[in-house]
Amino acid sequence: MPEDLVVDEINRNIYFTDSVRKHLAVCSLTGDACSVLVSDIEQPRAVAIHHNKRLVLYTDWGSKPAIAMVAMDGSNKKDLVSDGLVWPNGLAVDEILDRVYWSDAKKDTIESIHMDGSGRMVILDTVAKHPFSMAVFEDSLYWSDWEMQEIVSCNKFNGKDFKTLVKEAGIRPMGITLAHPLLIQSGPPSPCVDSPCSHVCLPKPLPSTEFTCACPSHLVLDSAGTACEDSSLTSTLLLSTSTHIYSLHPQTIGLTSHKAIGSIPSPGLLTSLAANSVDSMVYVVNRGAEQILAMDRETGSVNPVMYGDQFGAISYDPFSNNLFWVDVHKMSVVVHSLSSSANMVAVSSTSSPLSMVFVPEKNRLVVGENGKISIVQLGNPDVQEIVSYKLSSPGSLVYSAQADAVFIGDAASRAIYRWDWGTEEVVPVLENIGEVVSMAVKDGLLYWVEKSGTSLLWISIYNSELSWLPINSIASPNDLLHLSLSGQDASANNSVNMACITAHCSHLCFNEDT
Repeated sequence: MPEDLVVDEINRNIYFTDSVRKHLAVCSLTGDACSVLVSDIEQPRAVAIHHNKRLVLYTDWGSKPAIAMVAMDGSNKKDLVSDGLVWPNGLAVDEILDRVYWSDAKKDTIESIHMDGSGRMVILDTVAKHPFSMAVFEDSLYWSDWEMQEIVSCNKFNGKDFKTLVKEAGIRPMGITLAHPLLIQSGPPSPCVDSPCSHVCLPKPLPSTEFTCACPSHLVLDSAGTACEDSSLTSTLLLSTSTHIYSLHPQTIGLTSHKAIGSIPSPGLLTSLAANSVDSMVYVVNRGAEQILAMDRETGSVNPVMYGDQFGAISYDPFSNNLFWVDVHKMSVVVHSLSSSANMVAVSSTSSPLSMVFVPEKNRLVVGENGKISIVQLGNPDVQEIVSYKLSSPGSLVYSAQADAVFIGDAASRAIYRWDWGTEEVVPVLENIGEVVSMAVKDGLLYWVEKSGTSLLWISIYNSELSWLPINSIASPNDLLHLSLSGQDASANNSVNMACITAHCSHLCFNEDT
């Protein structure tokens, strides 16, 4: 949720704080792109600019309240004020006096300090009842007051001449700013004029006359340092509809970022999706043509792997080159070697398995059925069962190495549950939601899609703060939606046994536990 914003007229950028994503970000005024400047701010609120010093200031009223400043390119971050603060709310910069003014909504004070950290002084104490947003012009301070529901001003030196400027019943003033010809900023010439940056150009700290280029979160700078490009070291969230596959970048700031990476040939009805964490291959079930397809998301090439009408959910183990699929007719899970084309029944059941996921980090296959999940070691007849009355229809499973847990989407219960690896209990994560049909985990966030839904939803794996992104431009309520993660950093799997990659088994190969 954006909290506050300020415009850098000289370098043609806009800076803003976001309290949900917990960062300070910058966007080009041309709308080309945005980039995160400072991340992991506990509770960012106000933001202001000191043009002549090329500094961005912001407030954080988290557990360690502070007024911080950072260069316009995100470097040299440090706290200007870190003591005697509770809820630093409004923020204003007086470039003439080289002072910063701020309001504290908990202490009901307005204070000021020099940019070098000296000369801190209280302008008003307990007169402002809940100051929210601030501005300064000539000899006056202006701010919006939530409790009094008014816009007020006072003398910036001593707090005198306190007066109400705007007050209207039922209206709570929020952000304020001042527009005046004298406020048209002058400052060091912009090094970003006619820059070669492909996305965002940021001026380097003074006295430098150079710039640095910045990228959206899903891209990285090329070797020349000017163009943003895809990175082979980062994972990509994939979404499949009934006929197409897209890459999604929900954490990229600015315009919604998605890209079509492939479609299945007609007759097409995509009913399951499994990405590959080692290369660019993606495996899909095309129920329309009764086949499993292998699609290269980089080249777009599509090749059949198997034919039949029995394929349900699928999962892939890149370290044994085995593809797992649910046989909806025989109510079993079958493992298929992509190296030898050999098949073997991995799990037999009295009821049809509803979901499954192979977890390379654990070398285990997790299978979801009515009332339970089963943890299977291939080649071992002993199956661990986690039985729970909560699990009515566990139709989606995903493992998070970061949480060391399996998240379970249950459509019938309209809930997401969590099973911490090695425990015996399934606990609720989120309840009273839609019918979850598919999930994925990326960068500490749990994503999911719901039946007949046209939104991508997510929460942190550490809390249940819900966020969402509309995807109705690429998905309709009639689409069958699935999520998967492609191109994970291989370093995350450096302890996984990969012996099967170089083995020459005639039929099937299963890696042993490390």
